[in-house]
Amino acid sequence: MDDDPQLPTAAEYRERSEGARAEARARHCARITLLLSERGVEEAAEAAELAVDALTEWRNVDSGERCRCSCHPRLPDSDHHDYGFDCVCTRTREQRRESFQLALNEIRDYWQSPEGQEAKTASESAEADLQAWLTQHPRVVVHSHGGWAPEQWHGEIDGHSFYFRERAEDWDIEIDLHPTGHSINVTDGRHDDGTTRYRQQELERGEVIATGTVYADGYGITVVQRAQFIVATIRDHLHRRACTHHLDKLGTISAALGTAVVWCPDCGTRLQVR
Repeated sequence: MDDDPQLPTAAEYRERSEGARAEARARHCARITLLLSERGVEEAAEAAELAVDALTEWRNVDSGERCRCSCHPRLPDSDHHDYGFDCVCTRTREQRRESFQLALNEIRDYWQSPEGQEAKTASESAEADLQAWLTQHPRVVVHSHGGWAPEQWHGEIDGHSFYFRERAEDWDIEIDLHPTGHSINVTDGRHDDGTTRYRQQELERGEVIATGTVYADGYGITVVQRAQFIVATIRDHLHRRACTHHLDKLGTISAALGTAVVWCPDCGTRLQVR
């Protein structure tokens, strides 16, 4: 199956995010420079850059990679809301209403355009590919999937419910979901004045069995590739959890190999540290 041309590769996604962060940094530095200059601060531009870096540049001491933990302030990695300078929090109710109607008109015009029709056809084709793949794997059920930030999947694999979520290039998978007794507000459309409407949704949680990034082997870029990745990850976990590691045969296997068995020959679980 051909890759979906609408979806960026991991390298393209990372390049796009880095470009957005660089633009956001420049914009925020310029704003802080102006504020500092108005207050008579000397070398305001240098002070602004130091302030932005001190707040937003947090890196792992071992890898040097940028930390993505939400406890740190961070720069936008997209141009959403014009990098924060045109957020809805800065608009009056009338401005929000007008902006909401403008957005509806733009969405309508896009889906009626040749580009929109092409995207719709590609999406329908990808969904058809997923449904065709699912018919060949009856023990895999997908209740819902989609989204960009975050991308989320709900379903069942071999009788185990699962939830997959990816945002900002990091993903995790939970299985065997169960109610927590708590609920949260989730978006449920818009009111006539353009403000967000919410509804209560009961929280479910499961065991987090795997975490990683979009650069993991086999992650893929199409919906079928993503489904295959999720299924393989969950089944590998279930197989390792149920494996007895052939403990009664390890002596024989070690003798045949001429060395101690460190890894289970069936599921690959580490059995001992060298």
